[in-house]
Amino acid sequence: MLRSDQTLWLLVSTVLVMLTLPGVALFYGGMVRKKNVLNTMGMPLLALAVVSLAWLCFGDTLTFGRRLGSPAPQLAYQTMTAALALALVTGALVERMKVLFFLVFGLLWTALVYGPIARWLWGGGWLANLGVLDFAGGAVVHVSAGVSALVAAVMIGPRKGYGRVEMTPNHLPLSFCGAGLMWVGWFGFAAGAALAPMTTVTGAFVAIQMSAAASALTWMAAEWLQRDKPTALGTISGAVAGLVAITPAAGYVSPFSAVVIGIGAGGLCYMVVNYVKLILGYDDSLDVFGMHGVGGTWGMIATGLFASTTVNPEGSDGLFYGYPYQFFAQMVAVVSVWAFAGTVTFLLVKGLTLVLPPRVDEEAEVVGLDLTQHGERGYS
Repeated sequence: MLRSDQTLWLLVSTVLVMLTLPGVALFYGGMVRKKNVLNTMGMPLLALAVVSLAWLCFGDTLTFGRRLGSPAPQLAYQTMTAALALALVTGALVERMKVLFFLVFGLLWTALVYGPIARWLWGGGWLANLGVLDFAGGAVVHVSAGVSALVAAVMIGPRKGYGRVEMTPNHLPLSFCGAGLMWVGWFGFAAGAALAPMTTVTGAFVAIQMSAAASALTWMAAEWLQRDKPTALGTISGAVAGLVAITPAAGYVSPFSAVVIGIGAGGLCYMVVNYVKLILGYDDSLDVFGMHGVGGTWGMIATGLFASTTVNPEGSDGLFYGYPYQFFAQMVAVVSVWAFAGTVTFLLVKGLTLVLPPRVDEEAEVVGLDLTQHGERGYS
């Protein structure tokens, strides 16, 4: 039974995490072409609606074993983390995916991919028993979403004209505002997957800030060196990469370790988004894999390196603090989540495409999804 002050903090954290969803909508919406802006911004909010009902009806019970429809404050918090995971997946598929396909895919993905992984790590499952650390969703939210997004994007295929037609962002100030909302909302993850003590919450707040700041500056520096000019989009992308990477480690690492994690996230995600993606040629529309799949994977591995019981006595020491087993456990978690999320997403998309076309036709894609899917224009 939670005390009143614990319940209050958990509800505040839930509101903060919910703030990341309109943040994602704005962040994504500013980076697509103007003919698809409303569709793109609507997808994360549809994810919130779908997951809210799904988590109430079966997700919370199957994952955490709580009574069906229980109004526990943990239900609302877990709903938001699950909704965020699905919202992130949409970024890889925008500008070509049908709304109906997304609704069905999102419901099944939450039940078949996100739910089992959350149970493994947060619901007393086998990875939790193995001692894996994932404070607020590095594997559960970001690795699962990033890997699933990559698989789905490859299977559904690239946007018409990808690699030949210029696809410039329609409104980068929207993305800038979205990244700001995400940065503020991310402090809600300081509550952890379970309700953490306030001393741990305070440390997690600081770690989140340090990682995001270090990653933003690292991405900016890499871009400055390569292209002679730093961009606003690159800087906010770096900040988001840092937020992703610190998610599993926030409650277990010192502020200086968080800075190192942020530097690693900025460098790794920059390389994948600007080089690896071009070499492999896949069309991940808004770089969900490069930001969340790669950033989440680095964060899980870094937790196994930098975790310290000096920071959190309820956690564990990592490899650099004399406990190699923790690094091993984190690697097992990363490999397992990659394999499971990728395989199940492949089977899910394969099965669904037999009964539902996943993407709009070429004419609708040329006209834009705002008009063809919703009958609206983002800009008149």
